Amino acid sequence: MDYTISNMKTVIIVSLKGGTGKSTTTVQLAKALQRKGNKIGLLDVDVTAPTLHKALGMAELPRWGKDSVAEVVLPFQVDGLYGLTMASHFGENPAVLWDEPTLIHAMKQLVTGVVQWPELDYLLLDSPPSSSGFMQALYDYLPDLYGVVLVFQPTAIAAADFPRTINFLERKRVPIIGLVTNMGRCISPSGEEFWPFISPKVDLASICKKYGIAILGDIPLTPDERLIAAEFDEVANNFEKVRPRILEPNIAIKLYKDLKRRLLKVAVRSL
Repeated sequence: MDYTISNMKTVIIVSLKGGTGKSTTTVQLAKALQRKGNKIGLLDVDVTAPTLHKALGMAELPRWGKDSVAEVVLPFQVDGLYGLTMASHFGENPAVLWDEPTLIHAMKQLVTGVVQWPELDYLLLDSPPSSSGFMQALYDYLPDLYGVVLVFQPTAIAAADFPRTINFLERKRVPIIGLVTNMGRCISPSGEEFWPFISPKVDLASICKKYGIAILGDIPLTPDERLIAAEFDEVANNFEKVRPRILEPNIAIKLYKDLKRRLLKVAVRSL
């Protein structure tokens, strides 16, 4: 039996900026797609800093199972979601001091057949914030990748990595499904809405619309779990409507220049 992931839609949650909430977005999108009746798998390919199990709210590190006869790894299951993280193999606390070829070899096994996934509609991959050889190899090993979901905060400091991410995806010819603006506003328990960051705000949504990148949702920073779920239901609806798009080089260059100009204006206004 073929246990590769080529028979399901594989999606990478991506941002070259760290701390944008990729793991949380991966889990919340998975739950929202599950509420729509989809069967979902989750794979944490961030070997050196795996956080997927924490985003799932698991108090203890899940251990993966092994089928010694078929020589495959069995994912864990939580609330109907199937998941796998490298932390389940080597533990959460030890530093991973592997060289890049070793990291790439481990990742290749995870995405090309060693995992016995059940029948799934979507496999969501939580990725590290990197354009390293590891990440380049990940896309090379997924020729049938359905697309990526961009996750960014609309802050000037986070947006500085947005054009780099776009350029990386354009050069690797990766289909983009759309953008999730994460923590774009803060909503207090009393319902007050305000901007929570020192860094100036950048309107990433208008930039994406100008260049044909779909806006999947605008997720607030709030303790209201029902509101978060409702917002991600909208993200899931948009996600399934969008046709992934590979950016042409001229569009990527224009987007880069446009965002660079906007960031310069933001920086001048903040002086």
